[in-house]
Amino acid sequence: MFFPIYDHNPVDRKPIVTYALIGTNLAVWIFGQGARMVTGLYEYSLCYFALISGNLLGQFPSGSWISLSGGYCPVDGPPRFYTLITHMFMHGGWLHIIGNMWYLWIFGDNIENALGRFRFLIFYLICGLAAAVAQMATDFNSVIPMVGASGAISGVLGAYILLHPRSRIKVLIFFFMIIEVPAVIVLGFYFALQVLNGLYGVEEGIAYWAHIGGFVAGLALVKLMKKKEQTFVLRQ
Repeated sequence: MFFPIYDHNPVDRKPIVTYALIGTNLAVWIFGQGARMVTGLYEYSLCYFALISGNLLGQFPSGSWISLSGGYCPVDGPPRFYTLITHMFMHGGWLHIIGNMWYLWIFGDNIENALGRFRFLIFYLICGLAAAVAQMATDFNSVIPMVGASGAISGVLGAYILLHPRSRIKVLIFFFMIIEVPAVIVLGFYFALQVLNGLYGVEEGIAYWAHIGGFVAGLALVKLMKKKEQTFVLRQ
């Protein structure tokens, strides 16, 4: 199992959007931890800001609801389409938020550098949307709230493997050994693991198809959205 620590791939300007995304995710997570101290507030935020496939796709009759830690959460219409965006900024536990933000910290700056700040933000959100659609397509009756930036960040990884396949990534392997491996191996292994778990995995609670959908979206979009390189012709 590879755990990336650092990439040898410098950028020529500060990745402000990447920093802003990390800061926003951390701020929302901290708010969520505070919400747990108020009875029903955390469950309310999950109900109305996490993504629930069955609600968006109108799979439940009027009056349907689910229980979230004993709280009441209606899942019938109208569909809460805004959760396609809001769910990307919510996370479950501290391992979830740290893992996602660590990957975004390592790989996000290079994709922001390649696309430009505004286009990177649009790219990130589109990959997150594609991830949500992929997960809903495979689990359209679900009443389990889906949260996390994993799908959008998987899009960043898909873009990275296409633009920087030979970049050297310093990784922790087997929890005690640090080696350098090309990005194509590190991120290719990540994608293969998501596909295998999506097809055959039995572990519940992880949206593998969201990871797959985001990664594929990143592959498809990055060349289309990449900044055009300027060429200069000298006049004789």
